[in-house]
Amino acid sequence: MTGAVRFRLGRAAARALALVLCAWAPPVLAGSIDYETKFAGAPDAVLDPLRDASQLVALEDKKPPSQAALHRRAEADLDRLAAALRSEGYYDAALHYEIDTEAKPETVTVTVEPGEAYSLAEIRLTALQGGAAPDIGGLDPASFGLSRGAPAAAAPVLAAEGRIASAYRRKGYPFARIAEHHAVVDSATRTMDVTYVVDAGAKAQFGATQIEGLVGLDRLYVAYRIGWAEGQPYDQALVEATRRTLVSTGLFGAVSIEPAGPVVDGAVPMRVKITERLRHSLAAGGSYNTVEGISGNLSWEDRNIFGHAEDFSVTGRAGTTTDGLVAKFRLPDLLGYNRDFISNVTVEKLIDPAFDSLHELGSVGFEQHFEPKLVGDFSLEAEHGRVDEKTDFRVYTLVGVPISLRWDGTDDLLNPTGGARAGGLVTPYLRALGGNDSFTQAKFDGSLYRRLTDSDTYIVAIEGTLGTTFGGNLDDIPKDHRFYTGGGGSVRGFGFQKGGPEDQFFNPTGGRSLLETSVELRTKLTETIGIVPFLDAGSDYETVLPRLDAKPALGAGIGLRYYTPIGPVRLDVATPLDPHREGDSLVQIYVSLGQAF
Repeated sequence: MTGAVRFRLGRAAARALALVLCAWAPPVLAGSIDYETKFAGAPDAVLDPLRDASQLVALEDKKPPSQAALHRRAEADLDRLAAALRSEGYYDAALHYEIDTEAKPETVTVTVEPGEAYSLAEIRLTALQGGAAPDIGGLDPASFGLSRGAPAAAAPVLAAEGRIASAYRRKGYPFARIAEHHAVVDSATRTMDVTYVVDAGAKAQFGATQIEGLVGLDRLYVAYRIGWAEGQPYDQALVEATRRTLVSTGLFGAVSIEPAGPVVDGAVPMRVKITERLRHSLAAGGSYNTVEGISGNLSWEDRNIFGHAEDFSVTGRAGTTTDGLVAKFRLPDLLGYNRDFISNVTVEKLIDPAFDSLHELGSVGFEQHFEPKLVGDFSLEAEHGRVDEKTDFRVYTLVGVPISLRWDGTDDLLNPTGGARAGGLVTPYLRALGGNDSFTQAKFDGSLYRRLTDSDTYIVAIEGTLGTTFGGNLDDIPKDHRFYTGGGGSVRGFGFQKGGPEDQFFNPTGGRSLLETSVELRTKLTETIGIVPFLDAGSDYETVLPRLDAKPALGAGIGLRYYTPIGPVRLDVATPLDPHREGDSLVQIYVSLGQAF
């Protein structure tokens, strides 16, 4: 049996007709109508909103008890679907449905006649008291996501409210809000005019700041990180930057910053309310892959030794290929705000395919936070190593001067869904204690993350790394200071350090230069489960710079992600696309916390 209802019949007549048609249907058992929903005629851009709004779709697993109930469900859906179309700018749409009772399962087809999409015409700002809104420097509608001729969709019109209010709060109005907005649709011109009523409130400067919630931390540490000065024009951007700065220290479980009262004599008092984290913490982590085996780490940290966020941590690492102990100390704001003194002592034993080594390293230096996203450091380090290079044995002492700069514009440390990262490290190594090793090593890397839709369902992630070594030839560089390709943090599918050239005994030789790249499509199936197909490529080279004409190692595979509040758990399975090397395995498995990059 089939039935049809169109808007143009009139709502009462349509419902009556549907009920009469259903009265002719033979009786059925409760919950026995199995059906599926299809949409015909709808533009691709509105299919997702239609499915999200449809109760026919949402209730497909809850079978209606009769044909009459299925018709009632479809009839009730028409209003919801019409509202969804209006929210996308289709104000003249007509809809009707048909039920194919012969199909198994039965098919409910909703046909959409969308009509012409309406567009935005005029966009105005008015004051709550009438007249024009306060002038904050020629606010362009495009800056809050609207422009003449754009589709008259509801989502950007609503989202613009927050952006307009934020623009006023960045220009001295701490309590600005949008009181209401009016949308007027003109069916003759198929356009929509939007007027926003701005309640700007009083203009203000920053007043006195009170800090609440301190327990063991010196007040000056927080005061140094406040990004505004008393008497400066109020700017919400400075408030948000201060909050991000405080959160990034890792010392606080919660940070809130807000005006503490009304504007008095042109100034608004501010309240910074924080909750300190526990001073001490104990953490553990681990990873596994089929070549490097299992590894784990255990760390202890004191984040506030003397009351000014002095940080001391000790980390022990143990595993199939690595055993070590690392102690770090940080003294904040030495010789200037956000200039931290840092020191590090490391003792580490490595058992790698290319070499076995035991080395000790100590360093002192400074780390400068130029802004929350940009950090640089300069250190002086001394290193002593004993390396079994498989074909020779080397003892060396090096003095290094590492200089690094890192920028992080991503939205999440462990699971970025947007933004980019970039960094560089340059380390001149100088002769020490009669050694003949003197060279300069540099490594640059970057990654990019882009959403393919408005949600986090599909994320494209791209990463690249370039390394180079100047001075001396390959034999002058200890094997534990060369570049290697292959493994979980490199070209997956190849064994650890097995993606580059090897000597006559099939030991990796390492290189003076390195070039690697990776591409991933991070796809979420549910809120907690995702799959990630990936392709990796790269190699290390004996030359100072990578040879672009040389064939790289290629690895491909698929990963499983389980998303937790502290980051995704990663399981990657990879295979080499050119497994023509000694010791290559067809499958490599990697398990760790966090994304691959």
